Amino acid sequence: HGSVSQFCNPLSGQCNCKERVKGLLCDSCMDNFYGLDVTGCKACECDATGSISGTVCDARTGQCACKPNIGGRRCDQCLDGYHRVQKGHSFLCLPCNCEKAGTVNGSLLCDKSTGQCPCKAGVTGLRCSECVLHAYNLSM
Repeated sequence: HGSVSQFCNPLSGQCNCKERVKGLLCDSCMDNFYGLDVTGCKACECDATGSISGTVCDARTGQCACKPNIGGRRCDQCLDGYHRVQKGHSFLCLPCNCEKAGTVNGSLLCDKSTGQCPCKAGVTGLRCSECVLHAYNLSM
């Protein structure tokens, strides 16, 4: 799939590779490209903020090497249980820290963009850790 034609250099055996393809037989993707098929290789496009600096993506799957608490093929989203906090042109993934007693079904997962935990009726706050006005006894 990676060569331009079926012919190669008669002395070296080097095939003429498509763009973003490497190897004597044009059988692998260049660094930061993946998924060799009839069209060649696709760019990984790893998120510079979420991926570990100096690493390359998996040449077969395109999975980038993510920093802690970050996921997605491109390392551009937070893992479950974390929410995204924008810091200028960068982002962090911070733990939800939901109050289990105050969330629906004891959920520890929050909205990945706002950090809001799913609160039970009568419970409020980002972490579902406070009773609404005129209510008490969150420990139940």
